[in-house]
This record gives sequence, C-alpha cells and structure tokens, in this order.
Amino acid sequence: MPHRGGLRGHSLHLAQVVRAHFQILSTAGLGQLFAQMIRSGRNSLIPLYAADVVGLDLPAIGWIITLAAAIDMAMFYPAGLIMDRYGRKYATVPSFALQGIGMALVALASTFGGLLAATLVIGFGNGLGSGTMLTLGSDLAPKGSIGEFLGVWRLIGDAGSTGAPMVVGGVADLVGLSSATLVMAGVGLASAAIFTIFVPETLHRRAAPVQAKAVGD
Repeated sequence: MPHRGGLRGHSLHLAQVVRAHFQILSTAGLGQLFAQMIRSGRNSLIPLYAADVVGLDLPAIGWIITLAAAIDMAMFYPAGLIMDRYGRKYATVPSFALQGIGMALVALASTFGGLLAATLVIGFGNGLGSGTMLTLGSDLAPKGSIGEFLGVWRLIGDAGSTGAPMVVGGVADLVGLSSATLVMAGVGLASAAIFTIFVPETLHRRAAPVQAKAVGD
C-alpha cells in the first residue's frame, strides 16, 4: 500500500506542474479539448442526422460511415510525413478546420450524396490530424515532469471526448440536430484558430551539418 506521504508529494508535484505550465495548458489544452469534442461528436451526430433528418436507411448510413473511415485511415501515413517534414501545425490546423467545415456542410445536406460528401471531408480532416494531439503533448511536455504533464493533457482530451455526446444531445434536444452540427462546426473551427494563434510550432529542426573544406580550398 503506497505511503500517504508519497501520494501527497506526488499530488503537490502535479499541482506545481499545472501552475508552472498553466498558460500552455490553458491555450493548447483548450484546443485539445475542442479537438476531441469534434472527433467524438461526429460519431454521435452523423448517424443520427442521416436517419432523422435525411431519412436514410441503415445500409446507406453504413456506406457513409465506411467510406469516411476508409479515407480517414488512408491519411495516417501522409499525416505523419506532414508533421515531421513541415511541422505539427501544418497537420493540426487544416485537420480541425476541415472537420469544422465538414460539420457545417452536414447541416446543409439533404441527400445521400450531400451527406456522403460532407462526411468524407470530415474523414479526410480527421485522418490528417492522426497522432497530432499525442505528438503535440509529447513536444510540449517539460523534461522532468513528462508523465505528470501528459496525464493532465490526456485528462483534458478525455473531458472533450466524454462531454461531446452530452453537448450534442443537449443542443439537439433544445434546437434540433442541424443546430447541433453547427455547434460542432464552431468547435472545430475554434480549435483550428487556437492552434493557429496561441500554440507555437513544436517541430524544431536540427541545423544542417557544415561540410568541412578540403585541404587547399
């Protein structure tokens, strides 16, 4: 059984980490919260919207979800290349901007084709952001407190994932599914804006080695 003093010391260290890095946790953390909200919210919204608003049957809804998942998975490798070659923000910002735009298009969809197109945009955007939040959290984590920082970072993301279905359900119950999709669209665009304005690029390139001059040059 852990000693109470050890647990207390760990809790104090965790609180110190949060205080020391409050600014980045409150900016990048908010972006992470919104990012996970739109990722989780789409899983609730799209099937409901397809059935209740567009009036699609189960096979049609299944095709939409499957095709969106396929384009999502196809972006895993390109997303990693973009993050490592150009920078984290080159994947993160377009990812959540596209998901926000896709959600807004869902609110305009009234046919199978329209909803499929909107969902493919969301799938492409989500695939483009594959691994971005884990990578960004690892980049931002301070040396000596990596575990504590990543624990808080993960907690923020989990709060977004858990809260999204409740937000979707509450808004849909009050003003309808179309309005709920627009709220999620705003969440995605807000995430993209936060990462654009408030979060620094965390990919630090190593300087290219200087070639030694040949003797006599």
